[in-house]
Amino acid sequence: MKTKRWFWFLFSLSTLQLSAQGSLQFNQVLLVDSALFTVPANKVWKITAVSGREFRNNECIDLSVNSTHELVSARCAYPYSTNSAVATYTISFFRVNGKRVLNAINGLGAATGYSGVNNCICVGGTCTFQLSLPCANLNTDPNILPMWLPAGTTLRSGGPNTFCSVVEFNVVP
Repeated sequence: MKTKRWFWFLFSLSTLQLSAQGSLQFNQVLLVDSALFTVPANKVWKITAVSGREFRNNECIDLSVNSTHELVSARCAYPYSTNSAVATYTISFFRVNGKRVLNAINGLGAATGYSGVNNCICVGGTCTFQLSLPCANLNTDPNILPMWLPAGTTLRSGGPNTFCSVVEFNVVP
């Protein structure tokens, strides 16, 4: 019985010596636009919301296998592999360390019916239409926010019509 008490005493004493890396103290609320912002040293940011949308009107896009265009995530042109297309849609996104984080894409036709993107070959600003491609809208993803960013991370919105609501915290040792 004494051994158990001694063990719990030592265990309790050792856990009291442990401490976290620091606590968070509210500092300010920020609106991040399309300019590049960097999380300052000894701070963390919490992105709480993305507001606004960027409008794309008759944009000629690359949907080939190696494309990094934002509509690739809308599953346009699947299972086609080497197409370009013209589309009109709205998109909401932001960039973390230069990587695009999509919030929503709207205005495209459904993947199983109406097609809102026209497959074409874009040459000199003109297109030769060949067929309509099905696309899928991307609804707002509730799992991407809130997002925590450590010091040194860069953030910008997806364009001049979009902004991120950010809460900044001081890391107090």
